[in-house]
Amino acid sequence: MIKNINMHSINCKFFFKKNMFRFVANKREYWAKERISFLKSKINFFPKMKILDLGGYDGVFMDKISTVCNDLDITISDIDKNALEIAKSKGYKTIHMDGSVIFPFADNEFDLIFCNSVIEHVTIPKTDVWMKQKNKKFESDSFKFQSLFAKEIRRCAKHYFVQTPHKYFIIESHTWFPFVGYFSHNSIICIVSVLNKFWIKKSDPDWYLLSGKQMKELFPNAQIFTTKKIGFPKEIIAIDIL
Repeated sequence: MIKNINMHSINCKFFFKKNMFRFVANKREYWAKERISFLKSKINFFPKMKILDLGGYDGVFMDKISTVCNDLDITISDIDKNALEIAKSKGYKTIHMDGSVIFPFADNEFDLIFCNSVIEHVTIPKTDVWMKQKNKKFESDSFKFQSLFAKEIRRCAKHYFVQTPHKYFIIESHTWFPFVGYFSHNSIICIVSVLNKFWIKKSDPDWYLLSGKQMKELFPNAQIFTTKKIGFPKEIIAIDIL
């Protein structure tokens, strides 16, 4: 009897995890298509256009962008060397980033920098993200790094498209758990440490989610857009239009 109960529990957990990942994957694909449609409505793509996908992993988003114009000059940058090998195998130019907020690029080197769900991770050193400290210090230090990161985007690109999750979306995007983004960093450390023991999505508390006002401060010449889903602000986009 106990064995049957345990097997039933395992099967239920597997079923829930499988379907949760499928649900999230479908939503991400749908939202990615929406983001591409929005990007196409704002950006005039042209042949040989020089694009940097900053934090582009294996080029998964640029795979979709390439369908808009098939003669783009795309470079994928990321800290993950394995992901960059995959991007390289797809034919993209690649460059490994070491996590520095100073970019190895010349002024206005790119026609467009595309940065999708990256800037919120530009915070304190990754070795320190589990260490509790004064919340104001974490926020201040993180925003300083994000300011330098944004300044480099503005320096290296003639134009840019920077997206980040909104801190007040009902489902926090890194944990896939409700309302986590509403809490302070120290509280998030506690929440994530518990979630990592039983929840389907494991994460590190290395993010600092931004408000629309902060994005405007980081990108003063950009238009700031906030998209909503189910009545909650889902993401913030800073875009300097071509």
